[in-house]
Amino acid sequence: MAFFTALPQMGGALSNWQQLMTFTTVAKTIVNSKVVETKTDINFRGVWQPMSPQDLMMKPSGQRSWKWYTCHALPEVQLNPDEIITYNSESYRIMKKSDYKEYGYIEYHLVQDYVGGP
Repeated sequence: MAFFTALPQMGGALSNWQQLMTFTTVAKTIVNSKVVETKTDINFRGVWQPMSPQDLMMKPSGQRSWKWYTCHALPEVQLNPDEIITYNSESYRIMKKSDYKEYGYIEYHLVQDYVGGP
């Protein structure tokens, strides 16, 4: 009996949907007792979409009315949960990172960040 270990590479399929995107990360450090923000642009190709109603139903009831999004990006983009990014002049917090590198992409769940954003 033969087993197949190769997983389908979705990175190629995503390329038809991808658009150029720029996320700006903000790193905060303390220098001489002052908070210094260092902004870094991350340019990549990805897919940005509102979170599906099925995924929203999995969120706690108080969070369902928030603006949630899903971003699919190639594995070169490395963001971490609780990191704040800006996209199209809005602040978002990374809430979940799902590593599907075997399939050729990373999935991020983001929520619009009303407090603590840059």
